[in-house]
Amino acid sequence: MKPTLRSRTQRLLHGVDRESRFSLFVHLILAGAIVINVLAVIFDSVAALADRYFLWFAAIEIICSLIFMVEYGLRVWSAPDNPRFEGAYARLRYIFSPMALIDFIAILPIFLWLFTSIDLRFIRIVRLLRLLKFSRYSTGLELMLLVFRQQLGIFVAASAALACMLVFSAGAIYLAEHQAQPGKFANLLDALYWSVITLATVGYGDVVPITPFGKFLSSIISLTGIGIVAVPAGILASAFNAELRRRENEYRHQASRQLQGKRLTEQLRHKLRSHQEELGISDEQAQSILNDIREVHRAESNEILTCPHCHQPLHLDLQDTETTPPPQKP
Repeated sequence: MKPTLRSRTQRLLHGVDRESRFSLFVHLILAGAIVINVLAVIFDSVAALADRYFLWFAAIEIICSLIFMVEYGLRVWSAPDNPRFEGAYARLRYIFSPMALIDFIAILPIFLWLFTSIDLRFIRIVRLLRLLKFSRYSTGLELMLLVFRQQLGIFVAASAALACMLVFSAGAIYLAEHQAQPGKFANLLDALYWSVITLATVGYGDVVPITPFGKFLSSIISLTGIGIVAVPAGILASAFNAELRRRENEYRHQASRQLQGKRLTEQLRHKLRSHQEELGISDEQAQSILNDIREVHRAESNEILTCPHCHQPLHLDLQDTETTPPPQKP
């Protein structure tokens, strides 16, 4: 069945096809628009540049917004051909997906700028969120978002423990230092600021306990902060390592299936390269996996007779001379 225009559009926007120059060109335009727009937002925050190059910044904003709007419209239109959203209300389910919401945020500032009187500083911050669209073209960012989604429950639990510790330490240091430093520990909000800085092991030094009990308490809180803040980092590192191992195993399985009894032709090389980029496997890891697979196949080929032409295993039909009578002569 010949693919429809909608299905071709969906495949084009879903990922980069390195064998298609048109696909590379489209994704280069989209990625370039993101980078140029974010750089324009940064330079536009400089008053001298904003006044001097106002028309240039406005043109960049309008052109990039039009590109993002066309992309968003095409993604919504082609959503029913995406296997993740096919079925009833495919477009509606796509619109409320995380990446679609990011795409919507990317086109929102142009409407805020043209049709509202919202503070331009707020609009600049919203425009900077367009950098999140770059996660489509960065395997590392995609992997990080995936790990965060997978470990969301654990992160919530760790964050809850951290929040409890922040409140308790703020209350304790407030009781210890309020009378000695009423200007720096005037209320629990000031104490909470100190607690955040101390638990994060940053310690700006602008607010320092001066009472003996306050110093002792701050030492305990600082040591506790090292352990509590390190918990999410350890969870994230472990989750990253597990996801990378899973992707390596998946690539190994796909490569073994593709290379089973076959030579590494140029077509197979392109397929494996495509799998490698989808899974975010580095060239060194992929080459190491392929070398391991070759060694396994080489060891198996020493034990199994193969056809020199098709490289398929040969099955010999051996007859039992004791049970099978010899052929009769005429």
